Amino acid sequence: MTAREKLLHWLDTEKDRQLQFLQAFTRIDTCNPPGDTVEAADFFRRFLDEEKVPHRTEAPQATMPNLISSFAGKGKGRHLVLNGHLDVFPIGDRSVWKHDPLSGDIVDDGVDGRVYGRGTVDMKCGTTALLFVHAYLHRLRDDLPGKVTLTVVSDEETGGKWGADWLVRNCADEVLGDCVLNTEPSGIHTIRFGEKSMLWLRFRVKVRGGHSAYPHTSASATKIAASLIKDLETIEEMVPDEPETVRQTLQRGEVMEAADRSLGQGGAAVMRRTSVNIGTIQGGVKINMLPAECVLDVDFRPPVGITRAQVMAKVAEIARRHQGVTFEELLAGNPESTWSDPTHEMVGHLTRNAADALGYPPQPIVSLGGTDTRFWRRAGVPCFVYGCSPAGMGGIDEAVSIAEFHHVLRTHALAAFDYLIAGS
Repeated sequence: MTAREKLLHWLDTEKDRQLQFLQAFTRIDTCNPPGDTVEAADFFRRFLDEEKVPHRTEAPQATMPNLISSFAGKGKGRHLVLNGHLDVFPIGDRSVWKHDPLSGDIVDDGVDGRVYGRGTVDMKCGTTALLFVHAYLHRLRDDLPGKVTLTVVSDEETGGKWGADWLVRNCADEVLGDCVLNTEPSGIHTIRFGEKSMLWLRFRVKVRGGHSAYPHTSASATKIAASLIKDLETIEEMVPDEPETVRQTLQRGEVMEAADRSLGQGGAAVMRRTSVNIGTIQGGVKINMLPAECVLDVDFRPPVGITRAQVMAKVAEIARRHQGVTFEELLAGNPESTWSDPTHEMVGHLTRNAADALGYPPQPIVSLGGTDTRFWRRAGVPCFVYGCSPAGMGGIDEAVSIAEFHHVLRTHALAAFDYLIAGS
């Protein structure tokens, strides 16, 4: 058999092993917070040891280890990096789940079944897929040029300080590479070549306050906050100055259709504007008192073509119009919106191999949420995301399609193979 035929053989004959690993991984609690991924990292290490793949651990925070596994092929070539994370959203109230969120049960959905549990969508299915891709490519190392590095990280759900961000800053020689593949939930109809930025601000409204029967003696902090919210929502009307390549890509009809299909109706429009979410409001003490203080936490997501500074300038202009308003940034240091060339060779490899199975090509879009790929793009490395449907991620009864899981694994394995061979 040729090397590609061997790869196809393993993809087809080891589906049970792939699925069993995903189920076992789901049964390990990696909720963040608290973010303890030690047991999960050990589970991945044992798999890599079984496959005789070299690996090492970087743990700047002891309970949040990161794995780096690299191997070289038969000669010089490209360096491909695979990236996935171990941690997942918290479970919440377990009593409202139909199955235990750490069960890894297979649920019949009338098609092919789904694996049930917290994090199966975001992103235990994707990280499992890349682990097997890495192992299969390692088996073919005598036939492949270049180098492959797998990074399995922690702390993604809380910003990446101890995970991907730390690796890119401190292990650059090992983890940067020429291109990065990531399997965050994206929807099999789309390939994500960029993502919006995150700008989190806390607003405080402070006035004197008083008795509600005497509204003429003081302003109301909550009323000011309500007016402030209305004005902040006008930021969604800002027009992005998109790079020409991005603009030409995102305005295509088939891309907009695929974005709505993957992100939900209206997703294509949100992809190209700043979204404004009033996450929390805290104000007032008692019904018959004029609130002296109100605190708002607001999540702004600037698209490609609108900088964080532009949003901050607009916010400052709005805040000045309202009595007693100050604001501060939370999670300072987040990068700007990031993007890679949507015509990059890797997009072609992903598109072609996905289309062979789907019967139609996935389309290139920009992600609404953040992924660890932003840290690689910030360092100048092209990154592309292709994963299972994001439907249900982080919610009650989270479950991933088994068919999509196998499809994503297969697409990444073949795209990675083709990319390495083309670089010889």
